[in-house]
Amino acid sequence: MERPAASPATFVRGLVDQVCGGQDDIDTVLRKVEMFTSVGAAIGSLEQLTVPHNYSDKGLFGWPVMRLRSPMWWRRLGQERLDKIFGYPNVLGVVGARALAGVGLVLPGASRAQRGAYASTMCVTAHGLHTRMGGYGLDGSDHLAFVSYAVSALEKMFGGDERARETLVRFLAAQVCVAYFTSGAAKLISPVWRDGTAIPDIFRTNMFGDLKFYEAVRDRPWLAKTVAWTTILGEMAFPLVLVAPRPIARGILASGAVFHLSNAHFMGLNRFVWSYCSTYPALQHVARNLGKTPPARTSAAPASAAKALPTAAEAAGDVAGLLRKAASKRSVVAAGAGIVVAAGAAYYATAKRRQRLRRSAPGELIRVRGRDTHVLTSGPKGNGPTVVFENGLASPSTEWGWVLNSLGPDTPYLAYDRSGTGWSATAREPQDAQAVSEHLLALLTELGLKPPYVLVGHSIGGLLIRSFARRNPELTGGLVFLDATHPEQFRRSLHQRESLPWIKQRMIAARLQASVGLLPGARSADKMGILPGELVPATRACMAQPRIWGTASRELNQMQRSWSADAALLPRSPSTPVAVLTAGETAHNDPVHLELQQELAQLSDVSRHDVVDQAGHDTVVLSKPHTGRVVASIEWASAHLSAAAHA
Repeated sequence: MERPAASPATFVRGLVDQVCGGQDDIDTVLRKVEMFTSVGAAIGSLEQLTVPHNYSDKGLFGWPVMRLRSPMWWRRLGQERLDKIFGYPNVLGVVGARALAGVGLVLPGASRAQRGAYASTMCVTAHGLHTRMGGYGLDGSDHLAFVSYAVSALEKMFGGDERARETLVRFLAAQVCVAYFTSGAAKLISPVWRDGTAIPDIFRTNMFGDLKFYEAVRDRPWLAKTVAWTTILGEMAFPLVLVAPRPIARGILASGAVFHLSNAHFMGLNRFVWSYCSTYPALQHVARNLGKTPPARTSAAPASAAKALPTAAEAAGDVAGLLRKAASKRSVVAAGAGIVVAAGAAYYATAKRRQRLRRSAPGELIRVRGRDTHVLTSGPKGNGPTVVFENGLASPSTEWGWVLNSLGPDTPYLAYDRSGTGWSATAREPQDAQAVSEHLLALLTELGLKPPYVLVGHSIGGLLIRSFARRNPELTGGLVFLDATHPEQFRRSLHQRESLPWIKQRMIAARLQASVGLLPGARSADKMGILPGELVPATRACMAQPRIWGTASRELNQMQRSWSADAALLPRSPSTPVAVLTAGETAHNDPVHLELQQELAQLSDVSRHDVVDQAGHDTVVLSKPHTGRVVASIEWASAHLSAAAHA
C-alpha cells in the first residue's frame, strides 16, 4: 500500500522537528548547524565545479583582472604564491577542497577535531574565494554561513570551557536575529516596500522572477502589499523567538522555514534555506537557556556535561529568585528611576548637541517670528538689487560658499536656512508655500535688505522663489533657476518620478544613520567637502544632525502637497529677467528634465538658458569651477533689472 504524499505543512513541521528536535547540548546543536549549512555549501561548490570556465583567465572571474582588486595584505604574500593558489586552473582545487570539507561535515562519524578542521577549511576557502571574486555574487546566505562555520571552529578550541562555548552559541543566535531584524527594518523605511510596489518589480526580473507569481501580484495590488507587509513584520518580529513561549517560538521558526522555502521555489534562493534554517537549533538552544547563568569554566571534556546538571538546577532556582525580586515594589521603583535617569541623560545630550551646533554656526542667528533663523548676509549696502538665495533639499546655506565669495563687493545678499535645516530652529507649524514665503519676507524686513530682490533657487528652492515672486511681484526684480525643480517635474518625467521613492528612502536612511553617528563619512554628508575649507567642518557637523534629514523628508512631502502646485500659479511676466542654468549631467540622464528647464526660461521674454557641461545637480552650486557660470547668471539678471530701472 502506497503512503500518501506529505502535505507542505507536514513537510515544514518535519523539517523544524528534524532541525530543532532531539538533544539540546551544545555539541549536538552545533553538529546540526554544521550539517545543514554544509549541505548547501557542498551543493554550491559542486555547482561551481560544473562551470569551471567562470574561473578561467578569460572568464567572468579571471584572475589576471580580479587580482588587481586583492587586498594589500594579500599582496605581501607574494604574487607568485597567490597565482599558484588562485590562478586558473589551480583555483578549482580551492573549490574542490571546499566541497570535500562540506561533504565531510555532512557525513556522520567525524570526530570533534575533524569537524573543527573542516569548519576552519570552510572559513578559509570562503574568505579566499569571496575575496578573489571581488565580492561579486555574495549574499546574506554566504555571510551567515561564514559566521556559522567560524563559531563551529572556535567552539572546538574551547572544549573544556562551557562558558565560552555557550557564549559562542549565543553569539550565533544574536547574529541571526540581527540579520532578520535589520532586513525587515531596511524594507520598512523603503516607500516601495511599504506600498507593495517592490513585490511585482522584484518578480518581473529574469534573475528572481516567477511569471505566475508576478502576474498575480501585478494584477492584485492588495496581494502585493500583503506580501510586502507580511515579510516586513515577519522579519522584524523574528527575534521574539528567543523569548516567546515554546509553541509560539516553534511557530516563528516554522514561518521562517516557509519563508525561505518560498524564496527558494519562487526566486531560486536555495542557499538561504540551508544557511538560515541551519541556525534554528542554536536559536532554540538559546531560547531554552536564556536567563540562566552560563556554566563556569571546567577542565573536563564535553562528555562530562552531565555532572553540571545540579548547577543548572541551582541556576534555575536563582532565576526564579531574581524574577520574584523583579516583581517587588523596590525593583519597580528602581526601574522607574532608571528610566527617568536615562531620559534625563538623553535630554541633556540633545541639549549639549544643540549648543555645539549653535556655536558652530558660520553666520548669525536672527530671531524672526518667534524662532531663530541662521543667515549669511552682507547686510544692507550698495545700491544694487539684493540677491536672495533659496537652498536645495537637505542643503544648508553654506552650499553657496563659493558663490557668496565671488559676488561683487557692493552686492547686498542673503543666504538663509529654512525651518529645521542648517542651523535654523524648527517651526511648529507646517511649512507650506505661504508659510515659507511669509517667513522670508519677514526676515528680509528684519535685516533691512531692500528690494528689488533677485531670487536665486537651487533644486527644490526653485519652487519657493516662484511662490515668493507670485505673492510679492512688486518686490521681485529677477529669477535665477539653478538646475531647479519644475512644478510638473515628477508628473511629466518618468525618470524623476521613479527616483522619488528612492530619494525619500535615502532621506529616511540618512536620518537613521545620523541618529547612530554613522553619517559623517557617508556620501550624503561628504558631498560638502568641496566647499571653501573654512566652511567644511561646520557644514559636515551640521549635516550629521538627524533633524536635518527629518526636515528633508517633510519638505519632500510639502513639495507634493503645496510647493509644486503653488509655484505653478506664478503668471508669466514678460519683463522680469529670468536666467536658467541646467546641470549637464542631469540633462544628459533625463531629456525630459532639459525640456522642463527650457520651459522655466519661457516665464519671461527677457531670459537666457545655459547648460553647464560636466556639472551635476549638486556640483553646479557646490563646485568652485562652476561658480563663474552661476555668478554670471546672477549678474546678468541684476544688470537687466538695473537697465530697466534707468530706462
